[in-house]
Amino acid sequence: MTSLFEYRGLIWNFIKRDISQKYVGSLLGLYWSIINPIITLVVYILVFGVFLKVRLPGDTDIWDFALYFAAGFLPWTAFQNSVSRAAGSIINNKNYIKKVPFPSEIFPIYVTLSECVDLLIGLVIFFVLFLILKGVPTIFILLLPLAIILQIMFTLALAFFLSSAAVYFRDIPQMLGAIFMIWFWATPIAYTVNLIPAGFQWIVTYNPAYYMLEIYRDALFYGKIPDLSILVPFVIFSVVLFIASIWFFKKTKRGFGELL
Repeated sequence: MTSLFEYRGLIWNFIKRDISQKYVGSLLGLYWSIINPIITLVVYILVFGVFLKVRLPGDTDIWDFALYFAAGFLPWTAFQNSVSRAAGSIINNKNYIKKVPFPSEIFPIYVTLSECVDLLIGLVIFFVLFLILKGVPTIFILLLPLAIILQIMFTLALAFFLSSAAVYFRDIPQMLGAIFMIWFWATPIAYTVNLIPAGFQWIVTYNPAYYMLEIYRDALFYGKIPDLSILVPFVIFSVVLFIASIWFFKKTKRGFGELL
């Protein structure tokens, strides 16, 4: 991974190209990065907050639920988009890999970092909502970079595993749509843990996305230091998974030339 630092300029160019290509030819361009998450948030808040009347435990305020939902949904969306796109990043850039001599790790990396731009835009939207509804956030908002770094590490780990595995099993990118749909509803994003039947609440403790989003919510919504029972396991899990993914990618990329 150290050698990738030498290609930081190339990675940055890929990121800029990726962002510009998302909105090329559209009338509003980059503004869609703001419009799309706002529309999605409004729809979910209407469905769950207004129609289904989902509320936080002991709280009747719909706006508290709206902020709770946004604090989890925005990083989830960036996570889902990053992993889904990164899974096909090696296959989609096979011409580069076969003809240009630079590390193939660059492709899942630039896709992940590119989606982080949308995450940052989404977090700005959250801050505006929070300032309007709650006022100035607490000092614990300074823990937000930690949540972002952990998400990037976790996302890159899955990106390395899936992008290299997809070269050998081409169905993986197509499978992710269904997997993420199930994963979304299995994660307390549009609802709270207390709504899960008591006998099944233990399931969320095996869901890494739950830990990731709770760290965000502690920093963004609750205004407190993340619970160590949440933070420590996720840090350990992310670091171990990241190291394992690098090893897996290096082992499997030896066959990229033949299979691509």
